[in-house]
Amino acid sequence: MWIDSHAHLFDSSDNELSLIVDEATGTGVDAIVSTATDIINARQVIHHCENYSQLWGAVGISPFDVTDLPATWFDDLCSLLDHPKIIAVGETGIDATNPRYPPLSLQRPVFEQQLIAARDRQLPIIIHSRGAEKETAGLCRANGIVFAMFHCFTGDHRSLRAILDNGYYVSLSGIVTFPRSELRDLIRNIPIERLLIETDSPYLAPVPHRGKKNRPALVRFVGEEIARLLGKPSGQIGRQIQENFARLFQKYRPAAEPSPH
Repeated sequence: MWIDSHAHLFDSSDNELSLIVDEATGTGVDAIVSTATDIINARQVIHHCENYSQLWGAVGISPFDVTDLPATWFDDLCSLLDHPKIIAVGETGIDATNPRYPPLSLQRPVFEQQLIAARDRQLPIIIHSRGAEKETAGLCRANGIVFAMFHCFTGDHRSLRAILDNGYYVSLSGIVTFPRSELRDLIRNIPIERLLIETDSPYLAPVPHRGKKNRPALVRFVGEEIARLLGKPSGQIGRQIQENFARLFQKYRPAAEPSPH
């Protein structure tokens, strides 16, 4: 019923991943997007996706990881993108708010090169954007990106409008379950057909697990809280998210049944 559209599982051992996937499947999670942040963990993402029908991958260079890239990084990335279980480029983007991130002068060119890779392969792109949503959406549109998902959206009305006006999707994390989150009001401005949910595991565990290590099985708390805020049955929200996900990630194919492992 539920889909976790963004999780970081590449640090998990084979035994840990088996438990994570089994738990998620047991709580009604049909698919998980395992998302990379650099070339090294992208290879681990592919290894994991090959072993679990419920896992699908996204590979990219995050804005935090744009320094000291090897000269071959773009060719390496393009090679990984051709794997049948890689359904998106990402995560990538621009972060203008966190001083721990590299300067924007380094973030932008790496981001734009990944836009080219996504466009040439007609793949959607998974975007990390803080304080630069309007610029990021504009760069996507200027580079011919048809499908994009702004993951773990935390912006305001203006940044939301920039994303939606360009035809892109918004994914909400456990932050929407936090009592003081402004997303609880903003969610009514997100068209339901452009909405996705995620855990951003291992971060941002939703209420009632806030402060603990997050995992894909907890994505249902995000979906159920959104349903409550919108006054809709959780089953309706779950079905809509499945439709949205399949429309956005066109290489995705639902698993007929959990794969043996």
